[in-house]
Amino acid sequence: MSRNLLSKWSSSEDSLVRVFRNSSWLFSAKGVGAILSIFYLAILTRTLGVAGFGEFMVIVGAVQVLAAILKLQTWQAVVQFGVPYLLAGQDRKFRKLSWQSFWIELLGGIAACVALWLMLPFGASQFNWSAPVVQAIMGYGLIIFLSVRSTPIGILRAQDRYRGNAFGDAIIPIVRFVGALILYLTLPSMTGFLVVWGLSEFISFVVMWVMVWRRHDMHPLQASTVAVEAPDRKEFLAFLLFTNLAYLVNVVRERLVVVIVGFFVGPAAAGLFRLADQIANSLNRLSEVFARPLFAELSRLFAIGQSRELRGLFWRSLRVSAISGAVLFLGLLLLGKYMIALISGPEYLAAFPILLLLGAATIISLAGLGLEPMLQAAGRARNALFARLAGLVALGALLAVFLPSFGTIGAAWVMLISAILTTVILFISSRAAIIQPRARTQRPRPPQ
Repeated sequence: MSRNLLSKWSSSEDSLVRVFRNSSWLFSAKGVGAILSIFYLAILTRTLGVAGFGEFMVIVGAVQVLAAILKLQTWQAVVQFGVPYLLAGQDRKFRKLSWQSFWIELLGGIAACVALWLMLPFGASQFNWSAPVVQAIMGYGLIIFLSVRSTPIGILRAQDRYRGNAFGDAIIPIVRFVGALILYLTLPSMTGFLVVWGLSEFISFVVMWVMVWRRHDMHPLQASTVAVEAPDRKEFLAFLLFTNLAYLVNVVRERLVVVIVGFFVGPAAAGLFRLADQIANSLNRLSEVFARPLFAELSRLFAIGQSRELRGLFWRSLRVSAISGAVLFLGLLLLGKYMIALISGPEYLAAFPILLLLGAATIISLAGLGLEPMLQAAGRARNALFARLAGLVALGALLAVFLPSFGTIGAAWVMLISAILTTVILFISSRAAIIQPRARTQRPRPPQ
């Protein structure tokens, strides 16, 4: 009986089953990452101290924000425009799209390297960084910016190869855990941790491309008999712009707040805030596990015009994510304080109220995790961007009021309010897209 169920699971073409099946591969990687991150987070917090940990996270957060601003994420464009090519058996066009995405991502990374080089002196004077720390930050930034990871992620997801994607993702926490353990047993330092974090990104970048080139002829599904024309430049650039602006807003919301707290309240406050944020983000990783395959599946359904199945998948996924979010928050409420004490020690227990607020913000986003992929797959990426921008504007305005008066707890309340506003707008826009789906602007022609 169990063999029969396993066979049905592996061969079913039900949309939600396909999403869960692909999610299982990503969940395996994220599961490894979640377990190992507890250990390397414990090493970080206990060896660097509250202020040192906060300073380290300010550095990492600032580099990630700079990458989000200048280094374009291309995986969604590869999936959105590449899946129809693969369904039509147009491998040459898919390869051309992939190379185009590669160069877009790389050129943005080069621009980010220049920006970091220009900005480093200001950060060094603000935090009194030594020359070795500055060199380590520059090296970490170079690796982050020049590692073209988003394009191979898109290729693997468009080809329904989530196993390779999961393997590449799992490398990062494994390298960080091993490197942090070696540092803990030898000479732990901020410079050493930056080297380890950069090395993990570089090895993952190499592994991703190895996974792409191992089997680059696989199609996600049976090919259709209708050829697909390439999107015009305006359509492609518009999609790339809107998805990246939405991604930027999300990164700014998650990372820039830590940087702001570090600059205006202090590294120790940033350390407490980031610890709570790191634990809350472990829930966010679970949402990404489900949301990324969901976007690929929604793109496939839009490409083949299955509107009824599309609506069913959307509402079913929304129910699953809402129930999961409620269970996760209950666990956070009951176990959050023990998690903080176990991971980082009693001196970090002041982060518990912050953890509850940030956890609630993350879980609200988790409850609506299918909303943004739905809008992007429907060709309404600008609606998703509007929702993110509205949340970001509210975040910035409220931070100016709450942060000076209430410190880190005020910043956490602002994150929660911003998450609620963003999710409400996303839900309203997604419901409209379900009721009146917009056809893709493709002109079928006879296969060549």
